[in-house]
Amino acid sequence: MKMTKLIETTVVTTNCIKQKLRVLVITSCSGEKRFKPANQLTIEDFKNAEKLNERSKLLVEFSCPAAFMYTGMQHLRVMEGVNILRSRFGKEVVDVKIISAGYGLIPEDKIIVPYSVTFNSMKSDEVRLWANSLGIHQDFNQAVVGYDLVFVLLGEKYLRALNLPVETYPNQTFIFLASNKSIHYVDSGNAKSYILTLSNLHASRFSCALVGLKGHLLKLIATKISHNPDLLENLYQIPETFRDFFDKQPQQLELPLGNSFEKESKSKAKHNVVNKSKSTGENFRSFLELTPAVNNHLQMQYFIPEWDDKVDAGYDFLQDRFSLHRNAYKDDIYSHEIYANYNYSGILVSKIVVDKRATKKKDIEAAGGIHNFIKFPGEIMGDCGAFGYIKQEEPPYNTREILDYYQRLGFNYGVSIDHLIVGPFAQPGVREKRYELTLRNAEDFITKHQKIGYNFTPIGVAQGWNAEKYADAVKALIEMGYDFIAIGGVARTPTREILEVLQEVYKHLTPTTRLHLFGVGRIDALPYFRHLGVTSFDSASPLRKAWFDAVENYHTLSGKTYAALRIPFVDKHSVRIKHLLENGYERETLKQLEQEALTAIREYDKGNILIDDALNKLLAYDELLELPRDGKVDAFAKARRIRQHTQMYRKLLEAKPWQQCECEICQKVGVESVIFRGNDRNRRRGFHNTYVFYKRFQEFLANEDKVESDCSNHIE
Repeated sequence: MKMTKLIETTVVTTNCIKQKLRVLVITSCSGEKRFKPANQLTIEDFKNAEKLNERSKLLVEFSCPAAFMYTGMQHLRVMEGVNILRSRFGKEVVDVKIISAGYGLIPEDKIIVPYSVTFNSMKSDEVRLWANSLGIHQDFNQAVVGYDLVFVLLGEKYLRALNLPVETYPNQTFIFLASNKSIHYVDSGNAKSYILTLSNLHASRFSCALVGLKGHLLKLIATKISHNPDLLENLYQIPETFRDFFDKQPQQLELPLGNSFEKESKSKAKHNVVNKSKSTGENFRSFLELTPAVNNHLQMQYFIPEWDDKVDAGYDFLQDRFSLHRNAYKDDIYSHEIYANYNYSGILVSKIVVDKRATKKKDIEAAGGIHNFIKFPGEIMGDCGAFGYIKQEEPPYNTREILDYYQRLGFNYGVSIDHLIVGPFAQPGVREKRYELTLRNAEDFITKHQKIGYNFTPIGVAQGWNAEKYADAVKALIEMGYDFIAIGGVARTPTREILEVLQEVYKHLTPTTRLHLFGVGRIDALPYFRHLGVTSFDSASPLRKAWFDAVENYHTLSGKTYAALRIPFVDKHSVRIKHLLENGYERETLKQLEQEALTAIREYDKGNILIDDALNKLLAYDELLELPRDGKVDAFAKARRIRQHTQMYRKLLEAKPWQQCECEICQKVGVESVIFRGNDRNRRRGFHNTYVFYKRFQEFLANEDKVESDCSNHIE
């Protein structure tokens, strides 16, 4: 295949015209993912297309673009570096492709669901055979065509999966970041190339864990290039100059604003907060120095998204049995059916969630509307669920259809049809179309709403890609006649960037304008959001952290968080249990360890045994759960994991926070609420977290003036 080099011109610096080089970054998937449901895909699912399709449908609520799915350190640093280059040269200049051990070689915008497959756990022959079945070599051969400069950031097993060389050309340049052990699998073909071999010495030198070092170095060099664009051309012409960038010890880089709250660790984040310059805090406080928004007198509300988060009301925790004759769809209950006082001001229901179960819409209509179906008398907001159709060129709904849907099902608020402008969909040419489409839909929405006379309150959505465009959209929506406006597309945006958007938006607000933030629930940011005119927000984060967060599963009113005690079911054959059984562990032995751990925790809760006795039983089961796929135990890794889990579990057991909590769930189920084990415990713990969040939210409202005046720079 003949490769044609893309020639474009763009103004890089004042009165200076330069060619644009096209850059491709090849990186790998990571075990750390944004979502980790118990039923995530396995390698067996990927072996059968029909099974893969069916299983993927069951995980659709956890789907998102690959760029957002992976949360491993290397991937986060890679995307930070890529965004730095894009900010300097334009989105079209840099592309990212990811080698996934499940999906193969995929672009960053491919919508995927969580899975548990990695080349790192496979033997050499297994890597070769599985990579061949995924077509990685052929796809990579096609993927590099048309690019001038290619960065390859892969570990040994993922380099093997490429099966290099592929067809390359003399006017291409490849830069490989690899280990000494991996260089045998590097071959750039006809292209110019440079290999930077990395080791623990480099990790120490750059103060970065080896697992994230490749991404860290890409981010570092991207930062240097952004300050001196000529360096990109130098790299392309003479790739050996790559090593010259690192002759001097690099200074520590701050996370770029485009990286929306992804943290390497909580402790590091807190350390950075304490040690940031005073100017950072002053920059945050400067937002409070602005005149309060003209709508500041309006009540602030918290909405929780509805994702069928229900539990069996009569679940038997001691026997781990569901209620007799239980029908999950009809009999299971929501959080607001457990608590005497609701833990949210209202509920947000997305049409994409309603549509995911074929009979749900009919069930809502049969119940007499959305309030009767959810059994919630408070306010219910409806939106279309734009993330569900993010890859489509246009939303799959029309205005009249959505208006009738909101009216027929009895929503209090209905949101106009929008199209997200995020990630790969925020590139020039795409973003403008989505921006105009969202505003056209909003105008059509309110025009028809007023003409036909629907009862619900219309909400217009503002999308954008910078503060000015969001402000322009809000101004246009107000001119259309909207009193309620929602800011979309900022769920993963750093707080500082959101504040910059709000600072521009709030200039156009009127005393009657209500302003909603979609997907943003940050308790420490509330004083700033409130000051700049936000009157409502929605977030499922407190709920989801109960089972998705690695360590912060149980929240308290003091702000302290704890790791739940992981005691998975043996009988339900989770991925971890299945792995143990495949490696020769007897089911009866595992069952005994499981039951002994449960009994020990319950006895400790009653005060009948000492904490060390409880921990010993818990860890006897827990230490088996991370058995490597090949069954070979790394003694060092095992010892480190046991040490970490011992510290986390001891912290929880010593504090016994469930005994001090006054919420209905902790009062009723006690220690069961801190056991990481199945939906009926995990969701209840999520309900508890939501209770804590809402209590803290109410405290903020009650002490709003004091909180705002005392607010400092501890925001994440």
